[in-house]
Amino acid sequence: MYFAFAGNFSTFLVNRLLLFHPQLLSFMATPLPPKNQRALGWPLLLLALLLTALQAGATHIRAGNILAKGETGPDRNPLKFHFTLVTYTVAPPAFEDLSARLYFGDCTSQEVARTSRTILANGQNNTLVNEYHFEHTFPGPGTYTVTYVAMSRNMGVVNLNTSVQQVFTLQTTVTVDPFLGVNRSPMFSQAPLEAAVRNQTLVHNPVAYDPDGDSLAYKLVPLKTSNSFDPCGNPVVQTAPGFRGLEHFLGPQQPGSPTGYTLDPITGQLTWNTPGILGEYNIALGVEEWRDGRLIGQIVRDMQLLIGENGNRPPVITAPRDTCAVASTLLQAPVMTRDPDNDPTIVLVYGEMMSRIEFPRVDDVTRAFQWQPRCEDVRRAPYQVVFRAEDQPSAGATKLAHVQTWNVTVVAPPPVLLSAVPQGGNSVRLTWQNYTCPNFGRMYIYRKVNASAFSPTACQVGIPASAGYTLVGTVPAGTSTFLDNNNGQGLDLNQQYHYRIYAAMQEPAGGSSLASNEVAVSTLTGTPEGQAQQLTFRPNPATDLVTIEAPASVRLLSVQAVGVTGKKTTQLKPLKAAHGWTLDVRALPPGLHLLYLQTDQGPVVHRLVIKR
Repeated sequence: MYFAFAGNFSTFLVNRLLLFHPQLLSFMATPLPPKNQRALGWPLLLLALLLTALQAGATHIRAGNILAKGETGPDRNPLKFHFTLVTYTVAPPAFEDLSARLYFGDCTSQEVARTSRTILANGQNNTLVNEYHFEHTFPGPGTYTVTYVAMSRNMGVVNLNTSVQQVFTLQTTVTVDPFLGVNRSPMFSQAPLEAAVRNQTLVHNPVAYDPDGDSLAYKLVPLKTSNSFDPCGNPVVQTAPGFRGLEHFLGPQQPGSPTGYTLDPITGQLTWNTPGILGEYNIALGVEEWRDGRLIGQIVRDMQLLIGENGNRPPVITAPRDTCAVASTLLQAPVMTRDPDNDPTIVLVYGEMMSRIEFPRVDDVTRAFQWQPRCEDVRRAPYQVVFRAEDQPSAGATKLAHVQTWNVTVVAPPPVLLSAVPQGGNSVRLTWQNYTCPNFGRMYIYRKVNASAFSPTACQVGIPASAGYTLVGTVPAGTSTFLDNNNGQGLDLNQQYHYRIYAAMQEPAGGSSLASNEVAVSTLTGTPEGQAQQLTFRPNPATDLVTIEAPASVRLLSVQAVGVTGKKTTQLKPLKAAHGWTLDVRALPPGLHLLYLQTDQGPVVHRLVIKR
């Protein structure tokens, strides 16, 4: 039996019901008894089915994304992944998505019950955050695109054709490779929802970070929808009908921001300068994961922007310039905010190191960012710190925000090279202190004829070719000595050889240390390392005074403190104490320093951290 429905929307409902509820086909094809055909029961039953299907999910989804995580643990299955589907829906709920289905791209799918539902205050809109958790084992290595489809987007999205008739579609791509190691998709600290006002610049940052230290890249992609399935059972995905980018909805340009509609591919910072038409808009961000030059995953994040009408103006935040920080050294920087309407402002800070950030208020316009990175924080990719200023206008005004990003690269502290002593007439034995960071992989040893003027900056790791050194060898972690015999050819000890070393951290995070101090070949034998083991420095870290305990036979002549970048040298005066000497270190700034001690039996180098 067939029925004619008036209007495009009715046709749409039937098509979607048959797409997502194919069991209706067999039900509708079943003849009814004659007495029931004469009654109104069939149309009412069909209407009930329509309403039941709509109640399962329609006209209400704002945004969402799919997160992926490979299985971890010593006995992990490299083919097994855990997925979290997060959707953002209209509140109060006209419809409830009590369950959701993922299609894994391998001809299989899984439906699960909703795990949680919470309320998210999103400026002018209240939104529900829904989570669903899945587990799936793929049949073998490969690249798989995981898809979620549901009826349907919320009504009235400006940059789509009849958004309420379009199937909401999300996709995430994962690489299944036993040799890749554990891979976890990026995490997002900011919801994919933003409110702004017409003719004022909108700025949004998803505040994404990768828990594996993989590099992230951002791009704008078209919104997607799906109307059918392939023979394997995977949704067929295409660009949503009528989708237009935000560059088609520009208002007057505001100074001080990028022109038009832009996305920073490195930071993920989205700028819309300015929205020119009121309403709700949806866009999609593609967030790519890269490891060792290989694309290993992508999340397509569907997000919604609400543009209202109001005379309020957003606050302005000034972030520090991108920088580097040395592990075990306190990083401090001021963050300035102002509001053109003199409204009170809340300043939030986001980053994957959030649990160890201090962000106290200094005055009405200044906050102080403070973070002391650790050895395990060293990596090749920078950390992204995101500052978000939100104004608190008078009642009835739209709350607005401004976002700035700050990239901080954490580098490892320099190793301490103790001595370079001739051995057997044509080789040199190098000795260094046990390296302070346990997560390093190898130590690299460099040699140069004559001294070098090389003085690394805080962001200059390793030893560049311009410094004039030659790589003469590498040793694994756990080694603190190296014999340089010029690859078995012997050294000319009439030359004035100088050495430096640096540490390379373990992969996949990678990263390197600053270069060590420079040590020249000495005619002494074993004195520096022997003395270093006899000297004890307390406390370390220190704030004002340091006691150096030493045998009575050792006499301390002078002490120089050098910052890790070698830019500042401070002369310290040792004062004789009962069991050694005392140093006043109150003149030293916070951070890591190398103490160069000259004793009556030879030089000693020691590491000291100043903490206040």
